[in-house]
Amino acid sequence: MKVLMVDDEPLARVRMRKLLLECNENLEIDEADGADKAFAKINENKPFAVFLDIQMPGKSGFELIEDLAKIPKENVPNVIFVTAFDEYAIKAFEKNAIDYLLKPVEKERLMQTLEKLAALEKQDNGSEILYEKLKHLMENRNEKYLQRLQVKIGDRTLLINAADIVRFESDEKYTAVFANDNRYIIDTPLVDLENKLDPEAFIRVHRANLVAVSRIAEIRRQFPGKLSVVLNDVSKTVIPVGRNYVDRVREL
Repeated sequence: MKVLMVDDEPLARVRMRKLLLECNENLEIDEADGADKAFAKINENKPFAVFLDIQMPGKSGFELIEDLAKIPKENVPNVIFVTAFDEYAIKAFEKNAIDYLLKPVEKERLMQTLEKLAALEKQDNGSEILYEKLKHLMENRNEKYLQRLQVKIGDRTLLINAADIVRFESDEKYTAVFANDNRYIIDTPLVDLENKLDPEAFIRVHRANLVAVSRIAEIRRQFPGKLSVVLNDVSKTVIPVGRNYVDRVREL
């Protein structure tokens, strides 16, 4: 069975390769460090399965999925998401019969995934079934999460695209929204926003700060064992990472 690992972290690929071979020494394993390279290898080598990281520089795993929905059905591989996010954030994918693995990947859980792949390999219409599920997954994902935010200013209501938002900051009873070099105030609690936004696009780094993953330009390590993130906004905002969120930030 041909499989492709897609992860921008070399050590993560080394560990996954080791685990895969421990589970099945007959696997033919290839790897890619980004979505574009993965897409080229999928078209060229036609792997049966892809172990796909979600958060990567440049194109995300989700953007690669969107590209896969455009290629011939017979070339579409089985996709297994590999993510550091908690299980609640990926329940939406589970019902689509596309498997997922939580980092750090455990050997026993990986064995279960390979057993599913072995069963799929015996199905003549496996690629067509997966193709339809990929389309369904992306359609549902776009509908599930908040795409635009309403901000009321006097008698006006601004509609701000989620993609334009840099960060949210809890401000006593209100929440400050930073977008397009402007600051707005809304009365939606930070925890409610976190539940409505795509967890792959926004990450909680502090109890008072929710930031867009794509706007994190740098992670700084500070003594003793503390982190801060630097954003790529005009102010180069530096936000300390709360103790409860350190592990999640380290997985970016």
